[in-house]
Formats: sequence, structure tokens, C-alpha cells
Amino acid sequence: MTQAPSPGVAETRAANLVRLYEASSVAVLGASDNRSKVGSRPIALLNKYGFAGRVYPINAKRDDIAGLRCYPDLASLPEVPDVVVFCVPARDVPAAVADCAARGVAAAVIYTSGFGEMGEAGRAVEEELRRIGHETGMILCGPNCQGTANFHNGLVLNFTSALMGERVPAGSIGLVTQSGLVGGLIVTECLNRGLGIGYLSSTGNEAGMTLSDAIGHMARDPRIRVVAGYVEQVRDMAAFRLSVEEARRNGKPVILLKVGRSPDAARAAASHTGSLAGAAELYDAAFAAMGVVVVESLEELIDLTMVFATVRHRPRGSGVGVLTNSGGLGVFSADEVFRQNLTMASFSDETVARISARLLDFGAAGNPVDISTQAYTDVDAVAAHIEHICADPAVDIVSVTFGLQFLNAEPLAEHLIRIAGQTDKPLLVSWISSDAKAAQRMQEAGVGTFSDPARALRAARRLADFAALSGAPVSVTDGEALRPGPTLVRALAENHGEIGEATMLAALAEIGLPVPAMRRAAGPADAAAAFAAMGCAAVVLKIDSPDIAHKSEVGGVRLDIRSAGDAEAATVAMLDAVRALKPEARIDGVILAEMVQGGTEAFIGVKRDPVLGPFVAVGLGGIFVEILKDVVLRPAPVSVAEAEAMIGQLKALPILKGARGRPPLDVRALAEAVATVSRLAAACPALAELDLNPVLVRAEGQGVVVLDALASVAPAPPP
Repeated sequence: MTQAPSPGVAETRAANLVRLYEASSVAVLGASDNRSKVGSRPIALLNKYGFAGRVYPINAKRDDIAGLRCYPDLASLPEVPDVVVFCVPARDVPAAVADCAARGVAAAVIYTSGFGEMGEAGRAVEEELRRIGHETGMILCGPNCQGTANFHNGLVLNFTSALMGERVPAGSIGLVTQSGLVGGLIVTECLNRGLGIGYLSSTGNEAGMTLSDAIGHMARDPRIRVVAGYVEQVRDMAAFRLSVEEARRNGKPVILLKVGRSPDAARAAASHTGSLAGAAELYDAAFAAMGVVVVESLEELIDLTMVFATVRHRPRGSGVGVLTNSGGLGVFSADEVFRQNLTMASFSDETVARISARLLDFGAAGNPVDISTQAYTDVDAVAAHIEHICADPAVDIVSVTFGLQFLNAEPLAEHLIRIAGQTDKPLLVSWISSDAKAAQRMQEAGVGTFSDPARALRAARRLADFAALSGAPVSVTDGEALRPGPTLVRALAENHGEIGEATMLAALAEIGLPVPAMRRAAGPADAAAAFAAMGCAAVVLKIDSPDIAHKSEVGGVRLDIRSAGDAEAATVAMLDAVRALKPEARIDGVILAEMVQGGTEAFIGVKRDPVLGPFVAVGLGGIFVEILKDVVLRPAPVSVAEAEAMIGQLKALPILKGARGRPPLDVRALAEAVATVSRLAAACPALAELDLNPVLVRAEGQGVVVLDALASVAPAPPP
């Protein structure tokens, strides 16, 4: 994780980030009038988009470029520019960046590739660029990026070919991307749908400006309504969380297409930008906790970007009112409402009566409304039907679908535009194989228009989900920071790689988690003495080894030991069996633990990612946890309320709640244990992994008991 800059540098950096997007002067290092070279694009695009500031081409071999005086070097300029665009070979970049920083340049946009993505030597040079930015507060966009663009003021410093054709209108969409080409594709698709763009930022290798910086700036700009982008990895999860939280507070969704989910894709992402990505399931958990809207295709990314940019009102619930010009499309839409876990709104009698009054005899006035061919003969009546649906108090989202609508298409489109502007509910239009001119008119007027009602209703689901989020901080934990007890502090300091059950259970007891009475025994005779000293009716005998995670698979667990003699005999048999199967394992003896019964086995775990930080997991426990994979992850720490929400997402929730007449279990106590473990994970950076399995969840009011635990210690950092 990147170390935070000093307060003074942080303030300078924040001001320089604004100057990157609101510059008054730009210098282009390596400017060219050869259209085949990237150095020609910044000046051409600044002219095309009407940038009103001062532009200085730098090229020692030319007197002028594009009608502008050319300068031999940075020192020759009549002023220190706000931004310098780098279109020079990689070998010339470090010295020029240092020169810019020394002169007080606010930001550098470095198109040049050949740094961290090329291997160890490139990473070393890139690290030097990062150091300069960190120490001075200068913003470094790139290297290996396509640059930034602010379409509101014409400061277009992104060289994607998507900007060379049709002029991009300024609008309410902020785009961030870690792939320049993908950013260009998103721009093109936005243009195809008549959408205006406020910002485009391609961050590349992120040596001195990250995805989080761009999101944060867009979150603060009142002209931006939605932030969307393509992500391979998040380099600083803490900064990312703050940016997303700021966007949420301002009512702006952050929609991301996250790639690198498969091992092969993750390797490709690493070679693309020279940085490792975190595990896919951890990204999913982190994004879900923050309220990031994650999509799985470019099509869905554009769909949701369009909807959030154009729909002026968020739904108050999940009730959907549907109108179509075909009974078949109505059934299809109702099925999709069900698949998206939305609800078909129950129209009031008044709504049904008003629709029936002007509906064709062979139409259907209930939800979904089937207008049949009425749009061919009476578009005013169709508009009235839609208005009645919008007015129904049970309706939160309105979905209208028209197929093969050519006759009266334009007047119908005008009605839809008018209604969308008047209603306080989202109106989503599916326009299937119908008049293209009318579709374009609706898109240009800001009406969310789709070619498939399934896509429209998927977008409706995301609208409802985002509307349900509060503006509260992403995570609020309970109580003060947790301090680990002496047992865990000592074990982490010794760092033997693994912390076995006996030590870990003792450490958990020190932070208030219930564990069974327990004794360790080096051999058979000690086991007999330990049983006698414990005074329990029955104990569980377990192998004591930090090298064996799954004890039951090697015969390392014996239940219901009820005498000292049984304990001695069982120890002999267990040690022989385990040593035969695991001769390489370090075996410290056996553990005798009070046998606790009654309840259901759960699992609580911790995993720390070097990029994303610590996560806590909860799920159904026992020997099947890895097979069933019924586990929910969240970034640590979490509050008890958040832990309860995690448990609520488990498929096994009915078991915990008391399925088939069984008594409900103590879900609250399980949530409290999850929250405590999450705080432990946040407090102990050396704790790489932790498995509490099983955790016995007892009847409601009787709490939980941690029956087994094993931890992994992170390798010590190099000196």
C-alpha cells in the first residue's frame, strides 16, 4: 500500500489534481505535425474541442506546429505550464519529469510506454517517477496511458482515436479506465447512444495518479452524475474506498467492469500494467461492501451508465409496472422481473379502470398491460395508459416495450420523452426492431432506451439496489480498536509460519471469544493425567500440529473420550496413525478439549490480500466448508450489523433460523464473533490467514463456541 504523503504535499497534490483537469496552460513535449505520430494529437484535439488556454509545443527541430510557436525545451517557455504532455521516448522521461517537478509543473500526462509493464528494469524507472510525485505533489498520469480529457472546457489530452471523429458532447458521465483502448470503445458506445461525457481518464501504470484520484475528482464535480470504468486492479484500497464513499454521499454510482478474474486474465493484467491484481472473490466482496456497481460486460456497463446518467429520479422500491404492445412481450417482461428479484406491482382498481376506459377491447389492463395494436391507431391513449401506470402508488419503476413500431413511431417517441420528463419515477423504454429515427430522438432527449426488455429490467434492478444504499460511510465498526492478547502477540513475534490450535484458541479466549476447556499433552501418559485433571464427562482428542490443517482426514480427531484409560489408548493410536500418514509434519502431541454438543457448525475466517487488505468470512462450517462454498466475504473490520447482513446472505440461513421445526440458533452471537474476528484481522497486519472451524452455533441465547482454529503468519518484510 502506498505511503501517504506529508500534509503539505497532500494539499499541493490535491490542488494539482484540480489543475490537471482545469489547466490554463499546456505544454506538449515531443509535439509533432506528423499525423501518424502521437505527438500530433494533443494540439489537434485541443483545437478541435475549443480549449481556450495557452498551448506550447516543445520540439527543438521545429519553429512552429499547427500555427503555434515551437520552443526547444521547457526552460524556454514564457511561463511554467500547468500540465506537460509527454510524447517522448522512455529514456527521456525520468529527467524531464524531474525538471517539471523542479519548475513547479502541476501535472504530467505521460503517454510513453516501456516502464513497469516491461519487467524489472522498467519497474525501477517507474518507481523513480512515483517517488518524484510522492515527494513533490506533482500529479503523474501514466506512464503507458492515453491521458485525460475534460469535455466541459475542451482540455482534451487523451489521444484515443475515438475522439478524432465525431465531436464528443459535454455531459454528465465520468469515465475512468486502466486500458486506453477500452476507454475509447466506451466513448464510441456512448456516442452511439447520444450520451454526453464530462471526463475521460486513462490512468495506465498509475505511477503518480490512480483510479481513485480520478473517481474522487469526478465525485466532487456537480456536473457529473455517474462514474463508470474499466478496472484491472486497485493499487490502494483505502484511497479507493474514500473516493467511492464520496461518490455515494453525493448520490453518484460508481459502475465498474472488473477484469482479471481468471488466473490467465490476472497474468495478462499484470503484464499489461506491471501490477498484480487481488483475488477475484476478494474484489467482489470489497466492491459489494462499498456499493460499487460491478458489471460483467461492456454492454451492461454502457446500459447502466446510460440509465444512471439519464434517469433523474431513483426508485423508491422494487415494484415494476409493465406496458407492452404484445402479450408475449408482457409475459417475457414479467419473467424477467421475477429473475431480477423485482416485483410486479399490483395496480389499484382506479388505475385498472382508467386504463380499461381507453383500451382496445382485446387488450389487457392489468400488470403487464397489453395495448396490442393501439399504438398504431391512438398514441394519445397509449400515452395516457403510461401516465396512469406512473401515477399508481404501487409502481416504483415503469418499463414499456414496443416491438416493430414504425407507424406513429415519432409521435409516440415524443409522448415518451414528455412523460419521462414529468414523472418522478424511472421510465425505461425497450424499442425492439422499431423506427431508428424515433429511437435516436429518445436517446438524444435523455430517455433510457434499450433494444431488449431483459436489459432494461437488469438496469432497473441496479437502480433499485443503488437507491437502497444510504449515504452513510462504507463501514462503521463497533467499539474501540481491538488489542490482541499476549498469547497472539508472542506467537506473531516468533513467526513460525503457522499458529496451531492450542495457541490460537487461547489467543481467541483472551479477546473474549468462547472456547472449550482444553489441555495439551505431549504423550499418552500426559493425556491420561490431563483427562483426570479436566473433570469433564467427555472430551475430544485431537492431534496437536501446526502442519495439519484438516485433522479428520488423517485420523487426527477422536470423539467422546470418557476415561483416562481411553485417553491414553486413543493417544497411542492417534500418534501412530498420523505419523504414518504425515511423517513430515511437526507433531507436538495431542489436545484434549471439553466435548461441546448441541448446535450447528459454522465457519469464520480471515484472509489478508497484499493489495486489498484484510477480509473476514462467514459460512456453514465443518468438513464440507470447502465443498459447499457457502461463504460470504467482506473487508475487515465489520460491525455487528454488517456481520448480521453477511449471515443473511448465506444459503444456509434457514438452518440457522430454525428450518423444519428446529429451534432458531444464536445468529446474533455468531455475528458478534464475526465482528470480533474482523477487528482482530484489522489490528494484526502479520495475521495472513485465520480459520475458525468449526464454530458451534448453539440455540438462541446460548451463544457460540469456537472448537478449532488455525492461523498463518505473513512472512516478515525484507530489511
